[in-house]
Amino acid sequence: MKFWQSVRMAFQTLLAKKGRTFLTMLGTAIGVTAVIALVSVTKAQNAANMDLWRKLSENMVQVYFYSYEYMAGATPNSVIARELNAYINNDLADLTEGITPSASEWRASASWSDRDMEVRQIYYGSEQFSYVQQYELDSGRDLTYMDIERGNQVVVIGSMVRDRLFSYRDPLGETVYIKNIPFTIVGVYRERMKKPDYYSDEDFLMYSEDNMMVVPYTASRYINPEMTINEYMIKVFDPNAAREVVELLNDFLGTMITQMDWNNYDGMGFIDWNSFNGSYNVWSNFQWYDDMDAAEQQQTRFLTLIAAISLFVGGIGIMNIMLVTVTERTREIGVRKAIGAPRRTIVTQFLIEAAILSGAGGLLGVIAGFTVTLYWGKMQYDLIAQPDLPITFVAFSGSLAMGIIFGIYPAIKAASLQPVDALRTE
Repeated sequence: MKFWQSVRMAFQTLLAKKGRTFLTMLGTAIGVTAVIALVSVTKAQNAANMDLWRKLSENMVQVYFYSYEYMAGATPNSVIARELNAYINNDLADLTEGITPSASEWRASASWSDRDMEVRQIYYGSEQFSYVQQYELDSGRDLTYMDIERGNQVVVIGSMVRDRLFSYRDPLGETVYIKNIPFTIVGVYRERMKKPDYYSDEDFLMYSEDNMMVVPYTASRYINPEMTINEYMIKVFDPNAAREVVELLNDFLGTMITQMDWNNYDGMGFIDWNSFNGSYNVWSNFQWYDDMDAAEQQQTRFLTLIAAISLFVGGIGIMNIMLVTVTERTREIGVRKAIGAPRRTIVTQFLIEAAILSGAGGLLGVIAGFTVTLYWGKMQYDLIAQPDLPITFVAFSGSLAMGIIFGIYPAIKAASLQPVDALRTE
């Protein structure tokens, strides 16, 4: 029997029992849908998170230092702080865009008139805060060099603080109380992020980066006299230059601070602590990219494995139905073998039926997977989650292969029937 004759007969056989055929296809379709939707939406969400994270911080270098000798961080005008700012703004001016302290307070109270709210974060920043943290002004002005020098009690607020405390009133020039300390509002930052549908108003209040204020770091003594300013964020012009800036800053701080090298300490011997005067650390987010990519790949493999279980179950369903089909068509198989049909033809016939079942189910799963991916990504995460084409190909190919693999045993069983015994079957 020719191949295309076998295909035509397979379609006729499957269409003769439409309900059973559809239910069998459904198992495979669900598996393919699960693979495509789970992996595609997860990858789209990871990509969106990574893109936001990179926009906010991929060209950031962070510095921490402390020195007993220089009392680094005890005051905003400490020796190392002044030297670091001068080094960034002069020697590294071709590589960096700005520097600001990263000191902050979480969940601080703020009030105006008879209204009050909990501000997610109060930043103690420099005049370069908005450049480094990538905030844009919506109205008013930013912090200035003179604000920093004089420790002026001024504040620039985020758009959510403006909306919560002032509604439609212009907040510029108003006095807001931060932990009961008066500060004059000189500017408002433009809205930075929209509220996703899956966040409630209260959850988003503590999550939003627009629920913030920034005051001069030299004014930290009014809010928190014990605040230590020894952590800084530095923005580089080109993310590719972050590695060079990290190396240069390590060399620079190494000339002022002598710290214990724990990487080369084997735990033996006496440590002369008098030979060390502090510690420092310089790092950038590029150092985490490889780890995050590896974690995303592992997550994708894990989700694929979970979703592939549905394909496996669908394959078992195909094998079960094919065994039932062999039993129902025993007499037909006997007739075909009696008139000379070779074993190869019988095996091919049943494998084609199994492949059509799994292939049609896989195609249905691809269509459903694309639909679920687009709908789920938009409704759940408010993003356009495009189906992952390589995963789609793997899922469809896997469903087709699963049908053929699980169809082998029924096909061999059908081909192994003896013509006399098969013809005797009622």
